[in-house]
Amino acid sequence: MDKNVIGIWSGIVWRALNERGKLSIEELKQVTNFESECIYAAIGWLAREGNISFDNGSKGLLLYIYHERYY
Repeated sequence: MDKNVIGIWSGIVWRALNERGKLSIEELKQVTNFESECIYAAIGWLAREGNISFDNGSKGLLLYIYHERYY
């Protein structure tokens, strides 16, 4: 697996989360039409860069874009 491809997948996942807000893994799979392996690779990339956050709420694990706020 080429890391450039994972970077492209990460960009697609990031845009989906940025446009739609919090999404589950299953919702991300539907929105992106990616297989699980692609989603997990993209999540790992985004997590390593600190660009994604996780919310373990009542609906299960949800992913969303981390936006740092400066005051």
